[in-house]
Amino acid sequence: MKTLAGQEEHFLTDAKGKRTAVVQTYQQLREAEEELADIQAYDTLRDRACAEIAAGQSATLATYRASRKPSAK
Repeated sequence: MKTLAGQEEHFLTDAKGKRTAVVQTYQQLREAEEELADIQAYDTLRDRACAEIAAGQSATLATYRASRKPSAK
């Protein structure tokens, strides 16, 4: 299991000392949930993005920047 540097993992153990569960904080669970949502969003949009690139419906960053109107400073 991935942990942040300096954090200890805490486990629940059975009578024989075998690890049976990992104890996580609420914050760790929220971070894992957010990471999972990011992965699911990527997986959902990946095929669409690849199809658009293959069809020539994409632009380079340089082309995009050149097409934008200069901002008034």
